[in-house]
Amino acid sequence: MLSFAMLCFGFLIGNAEAKKRKEGEGVLIEITVLDKEDDAPIATAVVKHAKESDPSRVNQLSGKWQAKEVFNAEGEEFPFLPGSTEQFSISAPGYMTRAVTYDVRRRANVIEVSLEKMFMEQEEIEDLIIPFGRDQERDGGSAGGAN
Repeated sequence: MLSFAMLCFGFLIGNAEAKKRKEGEGVLIEITVLDKEDDAPIATAVVKHAKESDPSRVNQLSGKWQAKEVFNAEGEEFPFLPGSTEQFSISAPGYMTRAVTYDVRRRANVIEVSLEKMFMEQEEIEDLIIPFGRDQERDGGSAGGAN
């Protein structure tokens, strides 16, 4: 009976060891981008980490972005490690950009970010005529170089 208990204990310890993170491997961070007015996912949103050269798009259906690391323009990897502080910039067309600072935990790194729509006052623009000194009709006699 003792050997059966030791076998079970050994299996549990071996299973726990298998689930440990490898050295330098990042933990998963998930960011969901929502519209502040109706909590709907914003399909056109992008997430950009401070060390990343280009922003990454969110999933168009869920508005979610997730990663364990980011890469800079030179291809250098920056994993998300527990205890580190990460900075993200979240934006979408027609919305105010929002900066987020997040302290990474060992697990359950789920962030919801709500973006406000931009308020833009639209003025009526008159048709302006800008004189360039060429406001005379062209002579219709010559066809041009392409004809």
